[in-house]
Amino acid sequence: MVLRCKHKERGDAITRFHLFLGLPLPIVLSMRPERYSYSYSSNSTGKSLKSRLLVLALVLFAVALLVMTRVHHPWVINLRTQSVDVLRPVMEAVTLPVRAIGSLMQNRAEMLNAHEENKLLKAENEALRHWQSVAQALKAENETLRGLAAYRPTEQVEYITAKVIAQSPSAYSGTMIINAGAEQGIISLQPVVDAYGLVGRAVEVGDRTARVLLLSDNASRVPVITGASRQNAILTGTGDELMRLTFVVGEPQNIKLGETVMTTSEGGLIPDSVMVGTIFRRDASGLLVKPLRPLARSEYVRVMVAK
Repeated sequence: MVLRCKHKERGDAITRFHLFLGLPLPIVLSMRPERYSYSYSSNSTGKSLKSRLLVLALVLFAVALLVMTRVHHPWVINLRTQSVDVLRPVMEAVTLPVRAIGSLMQNRAEMLNAHEENKLLKAENEALRHWQSVAQALKAENETLRGLAAYRPTEQVEYITAKVIAQSPSAYSGTMIINAGAEQGIISLQPVVDAYGLVGRAVEVGDRTARVLLLSDNASRVPVITGASRQNAILTGTGDELMRLTFVVGEPQNIKLGETVMTTSEGGLIPDSVMVGTIFRRDASGLLVKPLRPLARSEYVRVMVAK
């Protein structure tokens, strides 16, 4: 009661103050605190009640939808179907960028996988190429050794197989180094053959290596005989592809092109009938002999040792 009186007295005082200022009475009455406080409190109370009722209704509606969804109510199914039909353009529009991003990520992952697989395939390819080269080298070496083992121009000697470890730059002149020497029974001037015939002679022999002077070297001299005409001669190296027949005993004009040239045992240094080459050409200086193949290309050779 006391509070009401004080509030009323305060309002009357404010009214008198506004009248003192000269304001009209209706305006002054409309500006009284009681009017504003009462109007404000009543509107806020109504709005709060409406908001609560609306929230409660939405919660009940959501619960009802959940219950009907769980029991597969036809109304809910129909509503959901219609909603999907209505929202289909929106869903498609939203799905397009998502699909594009997903496709981009998938392509990126596939590119990374392809890059890794490409690296693995390159490594495997390099390994296969390496082993292919090894297999081809072993095959060629095996064929060379088989041919070398099958070539036995004479049975009165023993053979020491050696590998060529160094060769002269030219394919038809110079020397070669083999990995067999005095420890294997090799001595100087012993003949050296490959699968095609005579290659040269050992001229410098170490304990485990030997230097072979090729037939095509300028310093090489070997006694030979022609196959069909049976003409004895000395085979001389020219430092080039072809070798020359010198000091021919008999009639050189009887020697025909294409005749084979073989070694002879005259001098006691080289056995008979070791193939050397064929008569290739006749010129003003005499007859030229071509070896069966370039002499310095041998990979394996056999040194002929007298029994």
